[in-house]
Amino acid sequence: MRSIARLLVPPLLACATAAAPARAEIYRWTDAEGRVHFTEDLSRVPPDQRPAARASAAEPPGAGRVQTYSSPPAARAPLRAAGASQGKRVHRIRVSREGNAMIVPVRLNGTTVAPFLLDTGASYVLVPARVAREAGIDFGPGTRTMTFMTANGAVEQPVVTLDRVELGTAAAERVAATVSDRIEMGLLGLSFLGRFTYQIDAAAGVVTLVENDLAERGAIVGGRTESQWRAEFRALRARLAEVAAARARTTPSKGRRLDRLDEEEAALARQLEQLDAEADHANVPHAWRD
Repeated sequence: MRSIARLLVPPLLACATAAAPARAEIYRWTDAEGRVHFTEDLSRVPPDQRPAARASAAEPPGAGRVQTYSSPPAARAPLRAAGASQGKRVHRIRVSREGNAMIVPVRLNGTTVAPFLLDTGASYVLVPARVAREAGIDFGPGTRTMTFMTANGAVEQPVVTLDRVELGTAAAERVAATVSDRIEMGLLGLSFLGRFTYQIDAAAGVVTLVENDLAERGAIVGGRTESQWRAEFRALRARLAEVAAARARTTPSKGRRLDRLDEEEAALARQLEQLDAEADHANVPHAWRD
């Protein structure tokens, strides 16, 4: 299955919630506010965008196409049948199809169930703001953010840790996520899927998850892998460096510009302190914060 979005450089999606027939074509278009939509009905696409929508219409995957994922070699968890010797639990979940998109019902924090797109190219779970509010996820002006590059430029999105994410009988606790008010349907990315060895059978409409032991072995701490912690620290430090460089280039005569840079620098410094405090609370190794 082609990746629906890639977080860290993700397009932001807004999708219809109804599952489509297996052979339906899915047309994609972007509205004036930069929201990306999927639809089966070409008449719903603005006339000036229809040629591009036709050209990029998603075709259903081949009848026998199966996608698999295993943990990185250092922490590989091979797929096993139920009742295998190591006793790893196997979860099989039916999925709905919308062209080549695969949609599953996901429960957040034990309360709210919403449709999510399976996206093995997304580093994080991406939660629509409306769903996040329903699930009681705390985010607002004081929430730490990350910069995400989209087809419409850079956007700031809150970064949160979900208490619990459930897909059928499969569950993971303390899952890293980001919240967006620019999407209508969430993305179930690797911050959840990476807790499992998974196999996606598009033809059968089934995703199979086998629990791995990455969290127990310390490869996932505080809901994030080493690479995710490093990426978050590096992103904030890079943004601070950019602001400092911009300030150094600004002449004293541009007082308002300097004031804005000072405010931005202070806000980023607070976010870095927040991130460090989160890492301390989760007992993240200092080597992961470089």
